[in-house]
Amino acid sequence: MGTTRRRNVNTTDPSTVEDQADRVVVSFRSPETDPDEDDEWWIADSEWLQENMTEHTYRRYLRWAHAGPVELGDEWEEFVNCGCANPEDVILRVERIAGGSAIGSETAIEVVPRSSLVDAGDGSVDSSE
Repeated sequence: MGTTRRRNVNTTDPSTVEDQADRVVVSFRSPETDPDEDDEWWIADSEWLQENMTEHTYRRYLRWAHAGPVELGDEWEEFVNCGCANPEDVILRVERIAGGSAIGSETAIEVVPRSSLVDAGDGSVDSSE
């Protein structure tokens, strides 16, 4: 019988977080890609995945799952529902933090493809705005 890897569950209520950031930008990429290279990126349909990750429910999930202090460069293993019980694994990476140092209930979360940052020459995380 194989072992099951358990994920640490964040039980922080986002409404109780102090020093909430106004905005956090996270990039997404496939777990199989190098985060700093543009080597023919492919994730099922990046625009479609991005659309699903910008849904209110997904961003609400991110605020609950990652409530609390956040740092530039933090990476989270997540998945996006692609319908028909077909999830797509993604790595989310904190690229920018503005107006605070933590994710809370009032933090706006913007999701962008990692490839667009690499293509634009903006491959490294930004300092806090």
